[in-house]
Amino acid sequence: MVDVRYFKWKGKWNVKFLPEQPNGFAVYLLSGQNGTVEESSCIWENHPEKRQFLDYLLASGYTVFTSELDPKQWGNEAASTYCEQLVQHLLKTEILNKHIHLLAEGTGAITALKLVSRGRTAIRSMLFFNPCIYLEAYYEFECQNKLYYKKLKHELSQAYGVKPERINRQWVRQISNPPLHIVWPPLLLIHQVNERRYPLPNHSRKLEGDLLRLKQSVQLKLFSSTRRFDAISEPTVQFFQKHERIL
Repeated sequence: MVDVRYFKWKGKWNVKFLPEQPNGFAVYLLSGQNGTVEESSCIWENHPEKRQFLDYLLASGYTVFTSELDPKQWGNEAASTYCEQLVQHLLKTEILNKHIHLLAEGTGAITALKLVSRGRTAIRSMLFFNPCIYLEAYYEFECQNKLYYKKLKHELSQAYGVKPERINRQWVRQISNPPLHIVWPPLLLIHQVNERRYPLPNHSRKLEGDLLRLKQSVQLKLFSSTRRFDAISEPTVQFFQKHERIL
């Protein structure tokens, strides 16, 4: 029977799912949505397709955990530090391999890349689904809509402690460019071809090209927009298992 434990740590709600037959590896889910984890519920249990995906990971033996990570933090210092510290906390309280898998969706990929850049978390592999990689591209996208553009500038201002008038394309580029100067963990990108908010050419396709030029380990799989989220279950586990041969 799966053991589900909700707990509040450093002022935020978190949940860990302990499988009936653990394989010793952990997966940290980084979502880009509001209300990811609350006091006794989370999106990974409540959303039918995400629940199917979670059940597949657990049946495969993975210990899974996720956090109340506010997407309005946009991968800032506080968000990155919290994620790092939570990983260390769980490694001390559960019997797990210290090299973890990351699975991020949407803007959760920005935080995932900040963890890679900081280099304090041992990451075995990463899978990004419909990721927001280049915040600059998203900034330009939102510039076309005055209401959302104003909201985005306000969120970035609050997250990074700068005045809204300082926020422009150059500033956004400086805080969010992927850390291409370092060696990355193996990465699988899964992107729906008709994704509108984070279009394929501006994010996953561009990152794939940048990493391939640097001879980094990256794969890109394209999905139809009609496919369910849990359709990534089998490719995810296959990818994770491929990078578990070296403990």
